[in-house]
Amino acid sequence: MRVRWHGQLLIYSNGAPTGWWLDNVPPTRAVIGDLGLECDCHPGEVVAPAIAAWDGSEPPDYRQCFEMSGLLARRALAVQEGSMACLKTMSGRLGYFTVTSMPGTSELIVEATIWDRR
Repeated sequence: MRVRWHGQLLIYSNGAPTGWWLDNVPPTRAVIGDLGLECDCHPGEVVAPAIAAWDGSEPPDYRQCFEMSGLLARRALAVQEGSMACLKTMSGRLGYFTVTSMPGTSELIVEATIWDRR
């Protein structure tokens, strides 16, 4: 599957919901969007329309995230540095992210990949 977008994103909250629309190339800021934080009240917890932790030692590929799509559910996911997860955007694209660092209590840097739809 062709990669639609790949890059690094800073996700942070100063008390308000914040995040990114990942269907846009490049991603654009959003109120939560496809990947974000609900507030600064749940440190280390990201939210997405559909998300599931990936516990492999290497990042997942499209097929692996597609096979997990039945496990993707709208919910929050507790993450830490090194955590990986598959997600589905509001427009139905699959992707994954890796938390590369957590410089603050409500701040994380992720490396994200979004694939084109089939």
